[in-house]
Amino acid sequence: MGKQDLIINRFRESVTDQTSFIQQVANVLDISYDAAYRRIQGKAKLTADEAMELAKTGQFSLDNIMVQDVKLSALGEATTHVNSIKSMEEYLVETVKNLTQLGKDGVRFEYSAKDIPVYHHFDNSELARFKIYVWLQLMDPTFMETKYENFHLTMEMKSAMKEIAQLIERFEVCEIWNDTTVTSSLKQIDYFLTAGMLRLEDARILCKDIKNLIALKQKELLTDRYDIHYHELLIMTNNSIAYKHDKPVAGFVTMTMLGYIRFTASNMLHRIEGYFKHQLKQATSLSHSNSKERARFFNKIEQKINALEKSLERYEVLDF
Repeated sequence: MGKQDLIINRFRESVTDQTSFIQQVANVLDISYDAAYRRIQGKAKLTADEAMELAKTGQFSLDNIMVQDVKLSALGEATTHVNSIKSMEEYLVETVKNLTQLGKDGVRFEYSAKDIPVYHHFDNSELARFKIYVWLQLMDPTFMETKYENFHLTMEMKSAMKEIAQLIERFEVCEIWNDTTVTSSLKQIDYFLTAGMLRLEDARILCKDIKNLIALKQKELLTDRYDIHYHELLIMTNNSIAYKHDKPVAGFVTMTMLGYIRFTASNMLHRIEGYFKHQLKQATSLSHSNSKERARFFNKIEQKINALEKSLERYEVLDF
């Protein structure tokens, strides 16, 4: 198979539009229907610019076009590397853009929750501010000496976070959780309190916010737009996939703590879709479980929060 055939085939694999493939090539290359047909049939050669345009639109790499198994490679779009308040703002705006592209209707969003999904924090709670603070502490080298009480969300952050929360509310959401999904947030509270970066009264508020968040998710299980699947053994990844009218349209693969790569090429979407389908088959849907099973799951989480609240008492004793 020649290089042009490989490029055409990779582009064919990447497109999700149901219209004529010849017309799609014509539209992308801004050429006539007949000219597109001749290129697909190999009767006319693709120019270098045309090959790059097909690769860009189809999100595959021309560098890897000669790989023996062409399904091994795909081109994705990475979010901004977060290492400052400014880049955090840019990251949030990029996430708004990526979610907006999914549209309003018929969207299903599946998320493998290593931690509490980031979009659950994007409200007016103290927890929202704390999570941004933690991420900046871990990724911005100039932020390490900043105490929590001296940090405030910028207007740009608040605006983008509000938009993200509103966009997620439009979707049908299915998340995979396990017993450790909440653990990292609790450890972060304990760590920054012990380090003297977080006040005791703020730690108490954060524990209460996590309890409120969990209670809200428990109520949302009674709706038809939200579900948690419990998977006891799965090591979560914070990866996600979006469907539009039951067809996968975008995959989001974790790259760094917050950063991710967005894929739309069909070969990558099929792999991500297969992963999620396999894990969901092994997990238990809490929305379809009886009340006893749901209570057992949320009681485990509440016990962990209670344990942290209990441990805060030692700081009261030592507060001279």
